[in-house]
Amino acid sequence: MSRTVTFRPGKQEDAAVIAEIHCRSWQLHYRGDFTDDYLDREAPSERLLVWKDRLARDNPRMLLELALIDGEVVGFSCVFLDHHESFGHLLDNLHVRPGFYGEGIGKQLLLRSMSSVSKARGAKAPFYLWVLESNEQAIGFYDRLRGRRGITETHHFPGGNTVQAISYHWEAEQMER
Repeated sequence: MSRTVTFRPGKQEDAAVIAEIHCRSWQLHYRGDFTDDYLDREAPSERLLVWKDRLARDNPRMLLELALIDGEVVGFSCVFLDHHESFGHLLDNLHVRPGFYGEGIGKQLLLRSMSSVSKARGAKAPFYLWVLESNEQAIGFYDRLRGRRGITETHHFPGGNTVQAISYHWEAEQMER
Protein backbone atom coordinates (compact mmCIF):
# COMPACT_ATOMS: atom_id res chain seq x y z
CA MET A 1 0.00 0.00 0.00
CA SER A 2 1.41 3.35 -1.04
CA ARG A 3 0.98 6.19 1.42
CA THR A 4 0.81 9.83 0.38
CA VAL A 5 3.89 11.77 1.38
CA THR A 6 3.77 15.54 1.76
CA PHE A 7 6.69 17.87 2.26
CA ARG A 8 7.28 21.15 4.02
CA PRO A 9 10.22 23.22 5.24
CA GLY A 10 11.46 22.51 8.73
CA LYS A 11 10.73 25.06 11.46
CA GLN A 12 12.10 25.86 14.88
CA GLU A 13 9.39 23.85 16.61
CA ASP A 14 10.47 20.74 14.65
CA ALA A 15 13.85 20.48 16.41
CA ALA A 16 12.79 17.67 18.78
CA VAL A 17 11.28 15.40 16.12
CA ILE A 18 14.19 16.00 13.75
CA ALA A 19 16.68 15.19 16.52
CA GLU A 20 14.74 12.03 17.44
CA ILE A 21 14.75 10.74 13.84
CA HIS A 22 18.42 11.69 13.42
CA CYS A 23 19.44 9.96 16.65
CA ARG A 24 17.37 6.83 15.93
CA SER A 25 18.97 6.56 12.50
CA TRP A 26 22.43 6.78 14.04
CA GLN A 27 21.49 4.17 16.67
CA LEU A 28 20.37 1.74 13.95
CA HIS A 29 23.11 2.30 11.40
CA TYR A 30 26.20 3.44 13.30
CA ARG A 31 26.35 0.92 16.13
CA GLY A 32 29.92 -0.35 16.11
CA ASP A 33 31.19 2.88 14.57
CA PHE A 34 30.07 4.93 17.56
CA THR A 35 30.20 3.68 21.14
CA ASP A 36 26.99 2.30 22.60
CA ASP A 37 27.33 4.76 25.46
CA TYR A 38 27.43 7.68 23.06
CA LEU A 39 24.53 6.42 20.94
CA ASP A 40 22.28 5.53 23.85
CA ARG A 41 23.14 8.19 26.43
CA GLU A 42 24.73 11.18 24.77
CA ALA A 43 23.43 11.33 21.19
CA PRO A 44 19.78 12.10 22.04
CA SER A 45 20.58 15.30 23.93
CA GLU A 46 23.54 16.20 21.69
CA ARG A 47 21.44 15.91 18.50
CA LEU A 48 18.66 17.94 20.12
CA LEU A 49 21.12 20.73 20.96
CA VAL A 50 22.44 20.67 17.39
CA TRP A 51 18.97 20.96 15.87
CA LYS A 52 17.79 23.62 18.33
CA ASP A 53 20.89 25.63 17.47
CA ARG A 54 20.47 25.18 13.72
CA LEU A 55 16.83 26.24 13.88
CA ALA A 56 17.22 29.06 16.41
CA ARG A 57 17.94 31.60 13.68
CA ASP A 58 17.25 32.00 10.01
CA ASN A 59 20.03 30.56 7.87
CA PRO A 60 19.52 31.26 4.14
CA ARG A 61 22.28 28.73 3.32
CA MET A 62 20.43 25.86 5.07
CA LEU A 63 17.63 24.07 3.22
CA LEU A 64 15.68 21.83 5.60
CA GLU A 65 12.79 19.77 4.31
CA LEU A 66 10.51 17.39 6.19
CA ALA A 67 8.60 14.43 4.77
CA LEU A 68 5.23 13.74 6.40
CA ILE A 69 2.63 10.99 6.20
CA ASP A 70 -0.75 11.77 7.77
CA GLY A 71 0.83 14.75 9.53
CA GLU A 72 3.62 12.67 11.12
CA VAL A 73 7.21 13.63 10.32
CA VAL A 74 8.77 10.49 8.83
CA GLY A 75 11.99 11.86 7.37
CA PHE A 76 14.05 14.93 6.66
CA SER A 77 16.89 16.29 4.59
CA CYS A 78 19.23 19.18 5.33
CA VAL A 79 21.44 20.85 2.72
CA PHE A 80 24.05 23.53 3.30
CA LEU A 81 24.50 25.66 0.19
CA ASP A 82 27.97 26.64 -1.01
CA HIS A 83 29.60 24.40 1.58
CA HIS A 84 32.78 23.39 -0.23
CA GLU A 85 34.74 25.24 -2.89
CA SER A 86 34.99 22.31 -5.31
CA PHE A 87 32.45 19.75 -4.02
CA GLY A 88 29.64 22.31 -3.86
CA HIS A 89 26.51 21.95 -1.76
CA LEU A 90 26.48 19.51 1.15
CA LEU A 91 23.59 17.17 1.87
CA ASP A 92 24.45 17.00 5.55
CA ASN A 93 21.49 14.86 6.58
CA LEU A 94 19.07 12.47 4.94
CA HIS A 95 17.18 10.32 7.42
CA VAL A 96 13.93 8.35 7.31
CA ARG A 97 12.13 7.05 10.37
CA PRO A 98 12.36 3.25 10.79
CA GLY A 99 9.11 1.65 9.69
CA PHE A 100 9.02 3.86 6.60
CA TYR A 101 12.01 2.41 4.74
CA GLY A 102 11.41 1.14 1.22
CA GLU A 103 8.59 3.59 0.50
CA GLY A 104 10.67 5.93 -1.65
CA ILE A 105 10.80 8.68 0.98
CA GLY A 106 14.60 8.88 1.01
CA LYS A 107 14.72 9.07 -2.78
CA GLN A 108 12.07 11.78 -2.82
CA LEU A 109 13.95 13.78 -0.19
CA LEU A 110 17.19 13.43 -2.16
CA LEU A 111 15.53 14.51 -5.41
CA ARG A 112 13.78 17.42 -3.72
CA SER A 113 17.08 18.51 -2.14
CA MET A 114 18.75 18.45 -5.54
CA SER A 115 15.89 20.39 -7.07
CA SER A 116 16.10 23.01 -4.30
CA VAL A 117 19.84 23.36 -4.85
CA SER A 118 19.30 23.68 -8.59
CA LYS A 119 16.69 26.41 -8.09
CA ALA A 120 18.88 28.26 -5.60
CA ARG A 121 22.19 28.02 -7.43
CA GLY A 122 21.62 26.89 -11.01
CA ALA A 123 21.16 23.66 -12.93
CA LYS A 124 24.80 22.58 -12.84
CA ALA A 125 25.26 23.05 -9.11
CA PRO A 126 27.46 20.24 -7.71
CA PHE A 127 25.96 18.34 -4.79
CA TYR A 128 27.66 15.96 -2.39
CA LEU A 129 27.32 14.04 0.84
CA TRP A 130 29.32 11.81 3.15
CA VAL A 131 28.36 8.28 4.10
CA LEU A 132 30.11 6.09 6.63
CA GLU A 133 32.07 3.30 4.99
CA SER A 134 30.27 0.72 7.14
CA ASN A 135 26.77 1.85 6.12
CA GLU A 136 26.23 -0.65 3.31
CA GLN A 137 22.50 0.07 3.10
CA ALA A 138 23.09 3.77 2.41
CA ILE A 139 25.97 3.05 0.02
CA GLY A 140 23.69 0.77 -2.02
CA PHE A 141 21.00 3.47 -2.01
CA TYR A 142 23.40 6.15 -3.29
CA ASP A 143 24.85 3.76 -5.88
CA ARG A 144 21.32 3.05 -7.18
CA LEU A 145 20.70 6.78 -7.43
CA ARG A 146 23.76 7.21 -9.64
CA GLY A 147 25.97 8.88 -7.08
CA ARG A 148 29.61 9.01 -8.08
CA ARG A 149 31.95 7.82 -5.35
CA GLY A 150 34.70 10.22 -4.46
CA ILE A 151 37.31 10.31 -1.77
CA THR A 152 37.43 8.42 1.52
CA GLU A 153 38.59 10.28 4.59
CA THR A 154 38.57 10.08 8.35
CA HIS A 155 35.76 11.98 10.08
CA HIS A 156 35.58 12.88 13.73
CA PHE A 157 32.21 12.81 15.46
CA PRO A 158 30.93 13.78 18.90
CA GLY A 159 31.74 11.25 21.59
CA GLY A 160 35.31 10.80 20.35
CA ASN A 161 34.32 8.60 17.40
CA THR A 162 36.62 8.45 14.40
CA VAL A 163 35.26 6.72 11.28
CA GLN A 164 35.97 6.39 7.58
CA ALA A 165 33.52 8.20 5.31
CA ILE A 166 33.06 8.13 1.54
CA SER A 167 31.98 11.17 -0.44
CA TYR A 168 29.24 10.80 -3.05
CA HIS A 169 28.75 13.39 -5.78
CA TRP A 170 26.06 14.42 -8.26
CA GLU A 171 25.42 17.28 -10.58
CA ALA A 172 21.97 18.54 -9.60
CA GLU A 173 20.80 18.31 -13.22
CA GLN A 174 21.58 14.60 -13.56
CA MET A 175 18.77 13.56 -11.20
CA GLU A 176 16.18 15.75 -12.88
CA ARG A 177 16.40 13.91 -16.19
